[in-house]
Amino acid sequence: MRIAAGFGTTLALALLGCGPGGVEHEIEERPLDQAVALDTIVQALAAKSVESATFVTVLLPDQTEWTVDVVGTNLPIAVEFLTAQDRERIGDRVPIQATPDEMPRVVMVQRKDTQESLMLRVFTDQHFRFQPNPPPDMPEAPYTIREVEARLRRDVADFIAWYRANNAPPAP
Repeated sequence: MRIAAGFGTTLALALLGCGPGGVEHEIEERPLDQAVALDTIVQALAAKSVESATFVTVLLPDQTEWTVDVVGTNLPIAVEFLTAQDRERIGDRVPIQATPDEMPRVVMVQRKDTQESLMLRVFTDQHFRFQPNPPPDMPEAPYTIREVEARLRRDVADFIAWYRANNAPPAP
């Protein structure tokens, strides 16, 4: 009886030792939903006292019409959150950061209804991804949707601060 119990334990340990070293997980990543991103952008603008309007038609530098996600109504800025489908349609008409760490580029566009010039800052869903269902044994901390929203909020606030620092009206 004792031999059988020892054999069972030995067999179990041997089987655990065989095979792959660990279970590899395919970690699902999702881009931030465009509706969530737009709400986040509008909230970030409001937190910096920028009133906004959504879905405003502008003329891109090549004179192509494009509906921008959010424009400032009391500050001449615009913010676009590009999805994969948007990137396909817009092509290379606006500068898109290759990586989140790359220096952001701003492009001048013209609001079609008022002919006002706006500084457009483009964000892309490729750089705002989260892990909705991380495995419990994930080696590093996952990016949650809240963290990604907070990063977008910070990036929009940084754009507003940059605009105000570099385009403030001269003192009287």
